[in-house]
Amino acid sequence: MTRMKRSGPTLRDIAEAADVSIATVSRVLTGHSAISDDTRERILRATDRLGYVHVPQRRRQSVPMLADQLCLVVPVSLAHGSQLANPFELALIGGIGTAVRERRRDISIVWQTPHDDATLAAFLDDSGYAGTIFLGQSQFHDTLNRVGAAGAPLVAWGVEVAGQQYCSIGSDNRAGGFQATQHLLRSGRRRIAFVGAAPPIAAARTPFSQIAIRQEGYRAALAAHDVPFDPLLVQTPAAGRFDGGEAVDDLLERGIAFDAIVAASDVVALGAIRALHRRGMSVPGDVAVIGYDDIDAAALAIPGLTTIRQDVIKAGSLLVSKLLRIIDGHRVRSERLPTDLVIRESCAG
Repeated sequence: MTRMKRSGPTLRDIAEAADVSIATVSRVLTGHSAISDDTRERILRATDRLGYVHVPQRRRQSVPMLADQLCLVVPVSLAHGSQLANPFELALIGGIGTAVRERRRDISIVWQTPHDDATLAAFLDDSGYAGTIFLGQSQFHDTLNRVGAAGAPLVAWGVEVAGQQYCSIGSDNRAGGFQATQHLLRSGRRRIAFVGAAPPIAAARTPFSQIAIRQEGYRAALAAHDVPFDPLLVQTPAAGRFDGGEAVDDLLERGIAFDAIVAASDVVALGAIRALHRRGMSVPGDVAVIGYDDIDAAALAIPGLTTIRQDVIKAGSLLVSKLLRIIDGHRVRSERLPTDLVIRESCAG
């Protein structure tokens, strides 16, 4: 049986003529407002020039206004009564909200929490939003790559790996781990523990753990200062608000000497300081401690927490601006943001 060839121009023809993606052409023809006037006019001129006749379809009644909104997904499985996000993620959400407000756009934090490729694909298929921001990527990389390559408007907070087909924004985690460790080494510390939650076993096959990359920086700084790496000083407790304290308890109970801690987050660092105080040890006299993220509580802690700052305002602005450019039909690149060492009282010198 011979298939009849469709006559007349296609969306692909219009996309090529207007130098945009097929997805952008579709959004213009279905009335999405999140497209610049210049791009919209270029596409409409191409449709007129090619003689394309568009037959409007009724928008689904279940999502009448979503085509004008952005969507924020925090892809975690939420247990009853658990927090939406950790303190750093909440700060990052605030940075995204600031960027959206400055651009006079609306954004929704959706209730769906995808937990694997299948649930993410189902969410994207049913979503009527103009574009999506994901806080996290490791368990979704294959699906994000597939839909990103097809031109779907999405960005993610996280790392960048070879062959990635979607835009991600994140901090330079290796540099941050290096900065923290080098500061301790320069102050005379030599038995420096690294404390950070181990990535889930299911995610171990993909190099997306920001904590693992921070540990790479830690090890690189040790090597740069000719300090041997001791695997006994690397603590990878289960993720949670008490894992810093558990790591300190484990080191002390096993008799492993240490004079400093590089923590993978401020929450971990604050838990470690609490455990050290509980055992009669002083910070930074006996043990110096450095955190990561510079959450608000870091400056209010006693002693004030030395930490690696991630710029959530810049991160939020980039996530939103990159997404809007994708929606507008442009190609964008992933970016790594610099980190800054913020010195407070938890480190002497």
